[in-house]
Amino acid sequence: MRAAATGDAGPMLNPSGISLMHSYSAESAYAYGSSDSTHDIRVSVVDSTSGLNVGGALFYTYHKGSPAGSKQSGQLGGGSLSFPLGDVVFLGGTAKYIDLLTESNGCTFIKKGFTLDAGVTVRPMQYLAVAVVGYNLTNPGISFAPLAIGGGLSLSAFPGLLLLLDSVLERGYVDPTSPQSTPHGKAYYVMGGGEYLGKSIAARLGGGRDGLNKNGYLSGGMSAVSPVGSLDISVRQDISGDRKGTYVGVAARLFVPTN
Repeated sequence: MRAAATGDAGPMLNPSGISLMHSYSAESAYAYGSSDSTHDIRVSVVDSTSGLNVGGALFYTYHKGSPAGSKQSGQLGGGSLSFPLGDVVFLGGTAKYIDLLTESNGCTFIKKGFTLDAGVTVRPMQYLAVAVVGYNLTNPGISFAPLAIGGGLSLSAFPGLLLLLDSVLERGYVDPTSPQSTPHGKAYYVMGGGEYLGKSIAARLGGGRDGLNKNGYLSGGMSAVSPVGSLDISVRQDISGDRKGTYVGVAARLFVPTN
């Protein structure tokens, strides 16, 4: 969704996408991952209803997990701004604060710090968009927020159908908050899929390759949509690799009237 990052996908994936659509929404979401017993709760408010289509967002995420036999909990919060340059080029930035605690082998490690994302979306035609995003550019040096660059392509040549292709290149790191962390080289992720949006239901199907654990996966989701909001459920299942995982997410979205 990096080239079509409207709503909460803006502050999460590409802040420049907030201004792609004129809307005001509030969202809450929960995600569970079986591999590291991760639990993530996220809330956000996204507004792109100003006269100049300048967009903004506020968000907060709570994270808990057990990676590599350790215990981890933390928070991530911040805000995003997006600026359209006409109808073709959109710029955006996100400022985030991370507070992460890791307990391992009787030791406690705390990592706190600010980091920044920056993105640009170019839409030369109404049905085509290309995006480039940099993540954690002031890299705090933890695996929860690695330095990375991502790109995306979206194509909506047919009404209601959106096709997407994304990739991310992540820099290797050694996590100083965990003595069990080992360095890895650059990790490359690639993912693609499609979304069909009808009058009252949306369906999504995709897949990709996780560059860190080398797993291939399939994903899918459904949404019940109304003029006042939507309810979403999504599932990702690893289908290859040595350590397969299952990930489940649910979300509720409220569309706030702007008149």
